[in-house]
Amino acid sequence: MKKWVISDAIVITSDGVVESGSVSVANGKVAQISTDDISGAIRIDVQGAVLSPGLINAHDHLLGTYYPKVGNGPYENWLPWDNDLKSSPIYRERQQIENADLYLLGGYRNLLSGVTTVSDHIPHFVGDPYYDTLPMKAVREFTMAHSIASFALAWGGEIHTEYQAAVDKKIPFVTHISEGFDAETVQDVKVLNRQGGLGEYSVLIHGIAFSKSDMELISEKGASTVWCPDSNMYMFNETTDIKMQIESGINVTLGTDSPMSGGLNLLTEMKFAKKLYKSMYGEELSDEMIFKMVSSNSAKAFHNSLIGSIKEGNTADFTLVRDRGGSPHNSIVDARMRDILLVVVDGLPAYGDLEFAHVFESLGVDYQEIVVDGVDKVVTGDLIGLLKRISRAVGFKKEFPFLPVDFDF
Repeated sequence: MKKWVISDAIVITSDGVVESGSVSVANGKVAQISTDDISGAIRIDVQGAVLSPGLINAHDHLLGTYYPKVGNGPYENWLPWDNDLKSSPIYRERQQIENADLYLLGGYRNLLSGVTTVSDHIPHFVGDPYYDTLPMKAVREFTMAHSIASFALAWGGEIHTEYQAAVDKKIPFVTHISEGFDAETVQDVKVLNRQGGLGEYSVLIHGIAFSKSDMELISEKGASTVWCPDSNMYMFNETTDIKMQIESGINVTLGTDSPMSGGLNLLTEMKFAKKLYKSMYGEELSDEMIFKMVSSNSAKAFHNSLIGSIKEGNTADFTLVRDRGGSPHNSIVDARMRDILLVVVDGLPAYGDLEFAHVFESLGVDYQEIVVDGVDKVVTGDLIGLLKRISRAVGFKKEFPFLPVDFDF
């Protein structure tokens, strides 16, 4: 792979912010970070835009990517929502679409919001056949359970077996937990601990019913959590005590969940989290903390030290956004879709403004010209073809607010 350089950026690195920084990429890795010019055959000057590590969506269900939201909550737990989902006209409409295209739809939903890595919570036999087709990356190595209660879906094996496999392989064990308020669900953390599933490799999704003692135990065991505030409020009209989680020292990440219950994408999820925190506690959740939730905290949760930070030797996953004039972290948290200037996955451009088309060409990446939210962009793959196939499958022009892309049908 050719060496190429992004210059004159505000770079959020693992050690802080580098003003007017240059970053070079070689063989899919960050080769050099410098305040001096770096030579390279391919070079783009981004004139003060903010270069961040590629964003990480810590919880999604790619096969469930569709719109609009479904449900008539608030619910006692996830099961009645799932029943409402599967009896809805929108679900029947979604079922007309091939799984391969639903996975691509979820991949592009993430890519166009600056996400380079997503955790797709689904059994391996379902998701694995599609991960190579995505325009960005999915977490591939994980063990799992659907959830802890007796009415959980049959995903994975016994809790202690799944967790021990995670320990042996040093990979995450992922499960929904405390997603509701029935008598069984509120005991989830204690049950998980008794069954040998709580430790530093645990990634615990939702945690709406976490008690103070639950959080203390999670912190003591070194587990990570995933906050999905939009989905929580839509389904339950309540969310976890996220301030207590943070103050307990828990490694907290952020996820979108499916757009059939959660946020449109990770950009809207960050804004929703910020607004909800202010309404719950009367104080600000810092942009830097939210940024950590979608970068270094997520990398820690998924035990992958090569993503989530811009550091020499790390994977060259980048999200370049327009500078909003405040802090670099605010430029990420408050970014709109049109503010995503370039997304780089494994050292290759995958999505960006039309002005960067020459980088795709120079690096041998095929691309398609598209218009997103009124802005000329380029993207790897055939997004227009995907949207047309989906429209043909359902029998009308199907448009998605998380992919505001112009196309004819």
